[in-house]
Formats: sequence, structure tokens, C-alpha cells
Amino acid sequence: MREVIKLSVEEIVPSPVEVLENQGMTGRKNIPERITKLLDSAIELFKQIAEPQGILEDLPISDFDAIYEGNGMNSSEGPVPLIVPRADAIAVFAATLGNALINKSSDLFSKGGAALGFMLDAVNSSGAERLGMRMGQRFLDLLPETLRRGKNLKAQYYSPGHCGWHISGQEKLFEVLHPEEIKIEINRSWTMQPFKSISAILVVGEKEIHRFKPDFSFCRECKEHKCVERLKILENTN
Repeated sequence: MREVIKLSVEEIVPSPVEVLENQGMTGRKNIPERITKLLDSAIELFKQIAEPQGILEDLPISDFDAIYEGNGMNSSEGPVPLIVPRADAIAVFAATLGNALINKSSDLFSKGGAALGFMLDAVNSSGAERLGMRMGQRFLDLLPETLRRGKNLKAQYYSPGHCGWHISGQEKLFEVLHPEEIKIEINRSWTMQPFKSISAILVVGEKEIHRFKPDFSFCRECKEHKCVERLKILENTN
């Protein structure tokens, strides 16, 4: 199964609360009016310009090792190789918000609109997070009923560059997926273009397979702890 996934902007536009949380303002009261106005303007720009789409391909679980090994630069430990063998299904995907949105953010920075450019960049980051979650839901929707019957399956995604999986893993993912079809490419340092695109392996299974303690050696150096946030969201869904 290989699918080009068209997504509506409404599916991935982040809420103001999500954006503020990602900026470290969780629970903060009395947000200055200038901040809320900037945020409203940035979200409106996002709605007008974002062009979300993705490409998805399911894989036999037995193919995981070949993809994960990549260039042999992974950490010697990590949660993903422990989670995948317990999965019911896996897939790889790449998704993007489109070039126009990222160009608008850069344009604002270069032409004196730095405050709005910064806020739009924050909205884009939150939108990319939603993009990954929506791709997971689409994969779940595409699974046969015989696989889902009697189970409470959840999809979680894990990206190269995180959780001990070296960013060079993008290379193997791209060899399998060929997201050039939707105009996503990587450069020599394995960074995706357009910026704010996302690639990952989707792992589907019961909630418990995704639970792990973030106490690997690389966790101490991690500043984002996105895995913890995503697990919290997963735990709070039915």
C-alpha cells in the first residue's frame, strides 16, 4: 500500500494553546495582548498559505532492521528497536506543509517583520507536529478491519534524529519512500526541504508497546523531549 495523502489545513492548524505550550508558556496567565495578536495573525497566515500533504507506504515488520540501520551511526541503545517487534503494523511516511509557508516566514524575517516571522515559525512547528499525528491516523484508517477488530490500536511516529536514531536514517527512508513525488528532498546533511517537513516510521499497536522510560544515555542531552509529550497525548486518547 502506497498512498499520497492530501490533508486539509483544518486538520493540522494548531490551536493557540498548543503554540504557546511549545514556546514554554504552558499555564501562563495574562499573556500580553501584543503576543496574542501576533499569534492570531500567524495562525491566520498559516490557514491561508499551508499546503499540507504526505506520502505513506506500509512495510513488513521484517523490513524494519534494514531501514533503521541506515548508515550505522545510531546509538547502541534506543526505544524504537524495542517497540517495533511488538507492533501490529508499521509504515514509513514523509509529509510537508509546503514551500510557500516556509518562504513567508523567511520573508518576514528579512523584511522587518521579525516578530510575526518568529511567531509564524512557532505555528509552523506546531503544525508539523500535528502533521505527523494526522499521518498516523490516516494509516490507522487504511488498515484492514480484520487487523483492527477487537483491539484498541494506536499509531505513534518515530523520526530519524531523535531517540538514538541518527538523522542519517533519513537517507534510507527516502530510498524506500521516494517523497520527491511530493517535492520533499534531503540535502547532504540529511535536512529536509521544505523546512518543517517531517519523515518517520509509524508504529501501530496497543498503547503499552509505546511506553518506555526516557532514561537512555542520549535522553540527558535532549532538549525537546517530544517523545514524552507524544506519549502523554497517546495515553489521554481512548
